[in-house]
Amino acid sequence: MELNTSKPWYREPWTWFLITPIAVTMVVGFTMLGIAIKTSDGLVSDDYYRQGVLYNEYRERDELASTLGIAGSLTMDEMTGDLLLLIDFGQAEPVETIKGALRSPTRARDDIEFELTAVRPGYFLASLDSLAIGPKNLELLAPDGTWRISERILLPLKGPVDIAP
Repeated sequence: MELNTSKPWYREPWTWFLITPIAVTMVVGFTMLGIAIKTSDGLVSDDYYRQGVLYNEYRERDELASTLGIAGSLTMDEMTGDLLLLIDFGQAEPVETIKGALRSPTRARDDIEFELTAVRPGYFLASLDSLAIGPKNLELLAPDGTWRISERILLPLKGPVDIAP
């Protein structure tokens, strides 16, 4: 007399050996699909031709700032988020305000634009609400857009950072 020794399918090890990789692949795939749908790719530009034209414009502004001898030093108060810019205009005409931007190298939604206001000649101040830590591209632009200074910085600033074209 023979006994029926077959097990139910869920008690067979080969069944789980075949199902597990498929299940893991599906979970990882749907997770990645969800992340791709929820986040945008900030690195891809819709208007790449315009970006190329602007590159030449920015280069000309940087060269003018270098020619005029504009340079400065940037410090940041970690508690309040205040930025203090000490700037030497060199041969350039001093201004009352400077447009500023902290641009994320990877995510456009993390960009912050601000305005530095003169508190006395050569000293400019801006208050920022919140700053994400990490590398940022700092841009300082004349109010009329004639010159630009850009520098890569790491937030939070540990001390004064020299800014020069």
